[in-house]
Amino acid sequence: MLLKQLTLLFLNGLMQNNLAPIALFVYNRPEHTKRVLESLIKNPEAILSDLYVFADGPKNPFDSTEIDKIFQVKSLFHNYKNHFKKFFLIERPKNVGLANNIISGITNILRENESIIVLEDDILVSKGFLNYMNTSLFLYYMNENVATIQGFQFPIKFNQKASTYFDYSVGCWGWATWKTRWGHFKSDGVFLWNKINELNLWQKFNLNNTYNFKELLEEQNIGKTDSWAIRWYASMFLLGKLNLYPTKSLVINIGNDGSGIHKDKRDISHFPIIEHLQLSKMDVLIGTREVNKVIEYRRNELRRLRIKNSLLKFRINILGIPKKIKTFERTNY
Repeated sequence: MLLKQLTLLFLNGLMQNNLAPIALFVYNRPEHTKRVLESLIKNPEAILSDLYVFADGPKNPFDSTEIDKIFQVKSLFHNYKNHFKKFFLIERPKNVGLANNIISGITNILRENESIIVLEDDILVSKGFLNYMNTSLFLYYMNENVATIQGFQFPIKFNQKASTYFDYSVGCWGWATWKTRWGHFKSDGVFLWNKINELNLWQKFNLNNTYNFKELLEEQNIGKTDSWAIRWYASMFLLGKLNLYPTKSLVINIGNDGSGIHKDKRDISHFPIIEHLQLSKMDVLIGTREVNKVIEYRRNELRRLRIKNSLLKFRINILGIPKKIKTFERTNY
C-alpha cells in the first residue's frame, strides 16, 4: 500500500510539470465565456496550465452589435489571464467559423505539445476537471487504442463502482486528446461516409439507431452544416479507437439556449456534475454494461422526442399552429 501511494505521489508530481495546454474557443457570447472562465480558475491546476484562447472574428464587420459582443469577450481576458501559467489570445481577423477555428487551433497547439484539453465558450467545468483530464492523459498516453478523454456524462445511474469506462462514441463537450491521435483526423466527410457505408456500420455508428450521426455526416457533405465533431467521431470510429468517459459528468453545457451556432433550445444546465473523481488505470476494453446504459438513455430520449413530435403534429394538423418537427435531438454536436 505504501509503495502504491509513493508511486502515485511520484506520478502526480511528474504530471504537474507536464500539464496539457487548454484551448478555449470563443466568439460573441461574453456572459457564457465569463462563466466558463470562472469555473476554470477554480481548478487548482489552472495556475500551472497554459491557456490558448482562439477568438473568432465578426461575420459582418459592419454589424455594430456583433462587433461590440466580440469586443466584450476579448476584454474579459484582462481579468483572468494571470490565473494561468501562460496566456495566449489568438484573434481571427475575420470569421472562420466554429469548425475551422477548432480544427486549426487544435492542429497548431499540437505541433508544439503532446496533448491538449479542449473547451468551448459554453462548457462549465467542475473543480476536478483539469485533474481528471491531466491524470487520464498521463495514464493512457502510451495506449494508442484510446482516442480521447471525455468530460461529459448524461444523468445516468450506473450500477458499477468504477468511476470511468470506455465507449466507442466521441463527444465534444469538454474533452482531451493527444498529438498522435489527432494526427488521424480526416476532414474529408465524403471519404468517411463512403467508408462507413462500405463496411455497413451505420447502425453501430448511430449508437443502435438512437442518434442520427449518419444524417449529420450527410449534412456535412452537402454543406448544410459544418461540424468538426462529426468528422472527428467518424475518423476515430473507423479506426476502432475507444474513448474514456466518466460515470458522472464533470462539465455542464450552458449553450443550448439559442445563443450559439447550434440553435436547439434544450436546457441541460440542470444536469448534475461531480467535483472530483477517484481515478485508477483500467484495461482498455469496451464498457459493455455502461455503453448499454447510455444507449438505453438515448432510446428513452428518442421515445420522448417522438411523443413530443406527435403533439406538435397535432398542433399543426388540427390546430393549424406551425412548428418544426425534429427527428433527433441535437444534444451533443
